[in-house]
Amino acid sequence: MQWIFYLPGILFIISGIPQMIKLLKTKSSENISILMYLITLIAVSIVVVDAYIHKNNSILVSNLASLCIVSVNTYLIIKYRKK
Repeated sequence: MQWIFYLPGILFIISGIPQMIKLLKTKSSENISILMYLITLIAVSIVVVDAYIHKNNSILVSNLASLCIVSVNTYLIIKYRKK
């Protein structure tokens, strides 16, 4: 039953890919909340650290995948933000 903890990571990856594609295509991030992505980045980082400390591999792997997607999207939002 532990496989169920991998599902959120898979869903998070799937949900983050369309935003990443749109950012790469349009090269614009004016209408995207950077604050929401920064808060999500911090929250997922905390979960990753907690999962590592408690040796919960399914949650660790799942959230590491999420962390990658959120990190890339946050970077792209900052990169394509007009100054």
